[in-house]
Amino acid sequence: MKSIYRFAAIALIVLGLFSWWYYQTPRMLARKIDGLISTLRFDPSTSRSSRLIKTSGIQSYFDEQVEITSPIDNANGNFSPEDLTSGYSFLTENAREISIERVGQISCELDGPHATQRFDCNAKVSVSRWLKNLNGRYEVTVHWKKTNDGWKIHSTDWKEIP
Repeated sequence: MKSIYRFAAIALIVLGLFSWWYYQTPRMLARKIDGLISTLRFDPSTSRSSRLIKTSGIQSYFDEQVEITSPIDNANGNFSPEDLTSGYSFLTENAREISIERVGQISCELDGPHATQRFDCNAKVSVSRWLKNLNGRYEVTVHWKKTNDGWKIHSTDWKEIP
């Protein structure tokens, strides 16, 4: 009988330590950014309906206003989550593919209700001849803000790595 109690105590301690590790803010934000990247990604063989379903999954990542700085002139500025969803919907209809692959680790700095993540990625966004395509390596900085609904992206900065 004592061995059962000992096993249960050890199992609870291990579960507690794993939960503490798993739910630390830097790890949780890394999972969120990887989830967003996965949601944004599609290739030429992805069906139209699958692309449209992905559109509904991105709005929850963003704060009320998101400032974006990127190499694409028309993609810079302050946007609402609805604007970002609409822009992504446009891409699902018009882009041949969106490929974003994170390279290396994500650094994360916490400052109270704010967090900053930095990582490199290889990104390819093939739209059409009349819009600039992305195809290269980028340093991405994501600023998060903790809200009543959890952590939300407040701004992003994409810089091309030569």
